[in-house]
Amino acid sequence: MSLGLAVRKKAPSVTFTLALRFSLVLALAVLSLAVLFTFALKRYIYNSQSRELKDSAEELALALKTNAQPEQKEKIPYYITYAVYQKESQEILETNDPFLPLLEATKGKTKKFISKNYFIDGDLRILYFAMEEESDEYGSLVIQTALNLDTDSSSLLLRGIPVIVLLAFLPVLFVSFLTALLIAKRSLAPVVKMTEAAKKISSTNLGELLPVKQKDSSAENISTGNLDELDKLAVTFNDLFVRLKKDFDRERGFTSDVSHELKTPLAVILGQANLLRRWGKDDKAQLEKSLGIIVEEAESMNAVITNLLHITRLENKKLLPQKEKFFLADFFARLKEEVQSLSPDAKVSATVSKDLNLFTDREMLHQIFLALISNSIKFCKEKNLELTFSALQKETKTELCIVDNGPGFKAQDLEHVFDRFYRGDESHTRSAGGAGLGLSIAKALTQSLGGTITAFNAESGGAGVRLELDN
Repeated sequence: MSLGLAVRKKAPSVTFTLALRFSLVLALAVLSLAVLFTFALKRYIYNSQSRELKDSAEELALALKTNAQPEQKEKIPYYITYAVYQKESQEILETNDPFLPLLEATKGKTKKFISKNYFIDGDLRILYFAMEEESDEYGSLVIQTALNLDTDSSSLLLRGIPVIVLLAFLPVLFVSFLTALLIAKRSLAPVVKMTEAAKKISSTNLGELLPVKQKDSSAENISTGNLDELDKLAVTFNDLFVRLKKDFDRERGFTSDVSHELKTPLAVILGQANLLRRWGKDDKAQLEKSLGIIVEEAESMNAVITNLLHITRLENKKLLPQKEKFFLADFFARLKEEVQSLSPDAKVSATVSKDLNLFTDREMLHQIFLALISNSIKFCKEKNLELTFSALQKETKTELCIVDNGPGFKAQDLEHVFDRFYRGDESHTRSAGGAGLGLSIAKALTQSLGGTITAFNAESGGAGVRLELDN
């Protein structure tokens, strides 16, 4: 390739390949059936001819024993030649074909005899049967019957079948190829449509779906039990696109949220730095105040980055749980002490059996509850915090709950409280404090433990979180 260009050969289409393979298989199947049919027919004709030769020889033997008149030999078919001769002297006593060669007894079987250039104008090909018979008058005799294979219609038919099969093979191959090509094109038409539709789908329009026979082609509303394999494939891809779209939207929102969370402290830091550069460095009070704000905002940014790294490590399974068995009563007692150290006026109660234990990572579970407790303290500033811990063992799961006396969750927020940077309002105000990552970390930790976490509103009006872990 002097020009550095590679010429790509166009690969044969799937339709053409399927049609060619189908036609070849069909043609080979027809050929195999024809061969089997020919063999079976040949065997049937051979058995019929052998039976006729044996029956004719037995008729001749009976006629010799009973000195039957010549007309009684008319039972022998006209196309069968025969000869009766003495075994020792080979003197012919009777024959209807003087050119029939005298052959030895076949011991109950029929045999083929072929003699090249037997006649002036050709060869001799016969199927014959010969049997020995004892006669009081002539001694040991040989009764021979034969069938000329060159004039027998059944034998000629057998010779013609292979030629007919070979002549029919090519038309069968051609017709089967055209038929298979038509069927394959119609069968693969949905695949072509799906391919064209898939070419138009990108990260910017993941809402576009592949065509399905049913009008409502959304993965959530289609019953795959009523679809064929191609439609099930399309529905599967549509479901994948829906999930990818959700992931892309979440990542876009995540990028926007991270930018928003880091933009505010950066703006504060830049503002304070510019203030100090202009005149604040000569004012000790302003200098101390600005440095304090800068440190606080830097620590806030560091907390956001640290929490994001922590969530990433959890989702990538780089932090594996170290499971152990412990009593939940002792676990809740530890949490109660920590709550009262963080909020001395808080009232904490626990409902748990003393002998109820759990096999999981104690420290990961402790981090989960600390995140939930921190969230409760944050949103219960207007009144004294009241927290209730509870544990209930089911068949294969243990259910852990924490309920506070806060304002509870808004209905539209329940599905999103564990999303990163979610604070229940689009403005993402910083008045509540934190970056909205505590509950996201709690969710990531719960998933690392193989459990599930859900938020709910308690009947008393407070907010609650439920964890379900394997026993």
